[in-house]
Parts: sequence; structure tokens; C-alpha cells
Amino acid sequence: MKKIFNIIFTTLLIYFSFYYANLVSNYVKNKDPIMIKLKEVKDSYQKEAVDAVIANNTIIPGISGLEVDVDESYLKMKKVGNFQESLLVFKKVDSNISLKNNFDKLIISGNINKNNVSVLLKIDNLEIIEALKKEDYFPSLNFIFNKDFLIQEENTLKELENNIVVLEDQVFDSSLIDYCYTTKEFKNICQEYLKYTFKVEMITHDYYYNTYQVIKNGSIIAFQIINEKNINDLDILINGIKNLGFKIVSLDELIKE
Repeated sequence: MKKIFNIIFTTLLIYFSFYYANLVSNYVKNKDPIMIKLKEVKDSYQKEAVDAVIANNTIIPGISGLEVDVDESYLKMKKVGNFQESLLVFKKVDSNISLKNNFDKLIISGNINKNNVSVLLKIDNLEIIEALKKEDYFPSLNFIFNKDFLIQEENTLKELENNIVVLEDQVFDSSLIDYCYTTKEFKNICQEYLKYTFKVEMITHDYYYNTYQVIKNGSIIAFQIINEKNINDLDILINGIKNLGFKIVSLDELIKE
């Protein structure tokens, strides 16, 4: 019995020792000028989250918020001995309404508060892809392939790091497929494959003019590329889009919250 009592007493003693040490540590930390400064300014660095917008069966992604991670910021600044803005550590704050797992909704745009747009290219020729690799904007492109082309060129296409998109009617179980798209009626086929579906503005002619008629923050625009002339037209168009102040990004980046 005495042995059991000693074990319980020792355990309690250790527990209260840690508890007391933690109280003292927190007291000292809260009196530290660095911590005082952090608590004074943390709210001024806070960025509120923006909810995703859902209307019927459509969705526009939101934007995550940011707040200062006081404890992590303190640890970094304590090592240099003073408050430094460049050493602030932030943590993500999720929005109340998010794109996450809303596979049954049609994404009609990226967030309109960002000047991002996504360009999708419909291609069925590996030589065209190789030619595009020479362009500095290549990493930001997204590619539309049909089912037969995907299956036929699987070994080559799996080396692409770009997002691969298929018409929702042609979706199948493949690790190559990142997203689905539609230009007309949303059939919600891709939910079964846990893929998001985008509403795409398909431009088939007069690239420059027709793009300028529709482009805005969050636009998702597609073009069919079948020859070198189309690539040259695309080069001019990409430069024009950038000159308007838009940033061309992958679909991954476009819907990042």
C-alpha cells in the first residue's frame, strides 16, 4: 500500500512541477517586450477569410484568411532578441463556406478579388505540346485532352506537370485526370470520380478579339491549338492578357483558397 502511495505522490509531484514551471514560463513570456509588441500588433496583420459563393449548382471559390501565429513568431524573434516584422509567422484561417468537397457544384470562375485567369488548350498532337514547352508560360497552361488521346499517349502525358482536363462526358478512372469541364449544361458526372468541374469559355476563332470580350478576374478560357499559326496567335494573346494586368495561372492556383 505504501508503495502505491509513493507512486501516486511522485506522479502528482511531477505533474504539479511541470504545471508550475509552465505557469512561470508563461508569466515570464507575457512580460517579455517581444510578446507584448506581438499582442499589440497582431490584429493589424490579420486578413479576414472570404467565403465561397454558392448559387444553385454553381460555386466561386473563396479566399482563406491569415492571422499571426503569436507563439511561433515569438520563438523566432526570441532567437534574435527583438521584434522584427520579417519574422512574423502566419497561420491559415479557413473560410466558413469553402470549395472543399463541393464536387457537385460547377466552378464558374476563380475568385473575382484576384486578377488570376486560367488558359486551357485543347490539343490532340504531341508535337504541339513539345513546341509549347519552349514558351516561358508553359508551366501555367492547362491541357484539354479527349479520352482516346489520353489512353493512347498515357506514358508520355503522365510526365506532364500541367493540369489535365477532360470533358465531363469523357471522364474515366485515371490518375492523369485532374479536372473536368463543360461548355454547356452541367451534368455532374465527375462527382463520382471526386473531380471538380469547370465552366469553360471555349474560343474557337478570332482569339484576340473574343478573349477581350469576355476576360475578367477569375476567367477560365479555352482555345483549340492545332498548328504553328495557333501557337503564334497564342503568344500574342498571352502577352496581351499580361499587359492588361492579369496573371495566368494553373487551375490548381485559380481555385486555391
